[in-house]
Amino acid sequence: MAERLGYRPTDSGWRTWLVQPVQLTAGMKDLVAYPVDPVSEAEREALWSAAQPELEVAGATLALSEDGLWEMRMDAEGDASGPPPSIGMGRAMVALSMQGDVARRLQVLANALQMAWFQHPVNLAREREGRGAVHGLWPWSPGHPGGPTSVGRVCGGGVVAHWLARGAGIDWAADPAADPAESGDTVVVVEALEAAPSLERRLELLESVADDVVAPKLRALLRGGLGALEFVDPQSTAGSGAGALVLERRDALAFWRRPRRP
Repeated sequence: MAERLGYRPTDSGWRTWLVQPVQLTAGMKDLVAYPVDPVSEAEREALWSAAQPELEVAGATLALSEDGLWEMRMDAEGDASGPPPSIGMGRAMVALSMQGDVARRLQVLANALQMAWFQHPVNLAREREGRGAVHGLWPWSPGHPGGPTSVGRVCGGGVVAHWLARGAGIDWAADPAADPAESGDTVVVVEALEAAPSLERRLELLESVADDVVAPKLRALLRGGLGALEFVDPQSTAGSGAGALVLERRDALAFWRRPRRP
């Protein structure tokens, strides 16, 4: 989605990463990251204080965004692109290539934070309470905003979509079923399916998406109010290939054509 909003990768200068606190478990070959329960303000301050020496060595700083997301800034050279947490959680965290200044510093910082937070009092207390310990951070940088984009509005997607839209200077609405942009494309993000607790709840959410989000836009497509609908699976590579479906008005009308008799 970041690319659609005009973000472009960069290989030099100051960059901002979203850094999501994660719990790490041992996989077959690499560590596997999982999201953790909310981190309180007191817990965050204690963890950040313990991490401060390691951050200074790496030349990095941590800060809170307006939405309460954890941000990290660093001035470094090289490429450090990687998958966002939305498609990486529950999968092996393959180590970044050690080629390039920024990749090396991120890898060293990740290892140092794991050591600084291992057996930290905050994590010991969280484990006693049955909450996941904060073992490390999942860094992801969308790049720099300001590239060409046809998007005029983003609907849904929670705080991360809001963060991206605000950085790109694009209007944002919390409701995925909100009205589309008056001009330009509209990106609708439906992230509720990621955390569906049961199959029954997932089916309820799918029905809601179909009725409240997709159906009105299909009607607008048939009336000519929309030029096209594009459905993108975030699990697909770069949102393309088998994970992307573009539906135009002529395609929608084809559903109502009767097949010719042989």
